Amino acid sequence: MATIDRRLLPLIEALAAVDADWLAFEILEGVQRGRVAEETHDDLFLTQQKVREAGRKKSTERQRPHRASPATAQPITGDDQIDWVVSYVNERIQEVVSMGDAALEELNAILFTSVPPQVRLTLPPPTDGVTLVLQTDDEQQRIVRRDDVARASAGLPRLRSELLTWAESLRTGDKTE
Repeated sequence: MATIDRRLLPLIEALAAVDADWLAFEILEGVQRGRVAEETHDDLFLTQQKVREAGRKKSTERQRPHRASPATAQPITGDDQIDWVVSYVNERIQEVVSMGDAALEELNAILFTSVPPQVRLTLPPPTDGVTLVLQTDDEQQRIVRRDDVARASAGLPRLRSELLTWAESLRTGDKTE
């Protein structure tokens, strides 16, 4: 298990301050877990064959289940932690924005195209589509509209750029100290 690089703490604190503590926790868990090697296509194919063969065997004696050893994780240390975090944050935020867009699109389709025509006539005409009103654990309401998701999506390149600039400043800051 790797030790969290102290240079990541301002990012962790910033995420918690803007109610993105879920992402801060994912970062901490990911860095501590390390890089787990993924199974190759050949490994997966061999495992599939072994399972099929075991299913075909009609043995009367009870077989002990084969247990695969978990893949060994490689620790993420130093500047690699920073690079990993930049990549992870960028990917997760993109996923969240994409899921928000897909959710609004699906709700829009359900509400305005899937209903029978006689019911559609009683609904107000869609302007900006569906508006989501989310209630947080602390009883606050958050409103999410299609234009919010579009702005978030448009901001993704800047987020990536800012993350890369931040990472570079951490690397160069270490060399000048």
